[in-house]
Amino acid sequence: MKEKRRILILSVVSLSIFLIALMFVIFGKVSLDYFVSNLTQKMWNPTANSFFIFLGNYSKGIMIFIAIVVAVFLYTQKKKSHSLVLILTLVFGEVLKETLKFIIQRGRPTIQLVQETGYSFPSGHTIFSIILFSFLIYFYKDETRNKTRKFIFVIINVFLILLVGFSRIYLNVHWFSDVIGGYALGFFLFNMGVLFLKNKTTK
Repeated sequence: MKEKRRILILSVVSLSIFLIALMFVIFGKVSLDYFVSNLTQKMWNPTANSFFIFLGNYSKGIMIFIAIVVAVFLYTQKKKSHSLVLILTLVFGEVLKETLKFIIQRGRPTIQLVQETGYSFPSGHTIFSIILFSFLIYFYKDETRNKTRKFIFVIINVFLILLVGFSRIYLNVHWFSDVIGGYALGFFLFNMGVLFLKNKTTK
């Protein structure tokens, strides 16, 4: 019961952060977005650019591959509900992202390291990454009793979440608030998926 309450609190907090970001985007320019965008461009250098361009071109495909592998593995482990919730949450996140982009129609930054078309808010890569890697933590962090291994596993997944979000800002294909909104919305959807699994196991 306490865990479900914690999940609900996290859901409310993440949804609130998303709605705050959304209100800023709809009702006015976010000064922090322009500050971060200008600061990011000053950080550009050939070595880092090459790495983040590679990440920008292939990160989504890599994450989709990981999601499919994990879903299949969960299914073979007789965890059909976990597999289904993972895939459906990711798909719903993609549909919701596209719907919001179409409704809000926010333009992307004009100077980009890679050419991205379409609308900007929220960041789809960020939504996908936080759902996927949060589920990986949820599904597998307790598979080992070794605290060091567990800590390393969690840190790696958190790092990947942050790396994907930072890469969208570094490439200047998204505004800072796009990424914050993506994180908040993705984490909300993740918690809804976990809550569904919790309710299913208690029936």
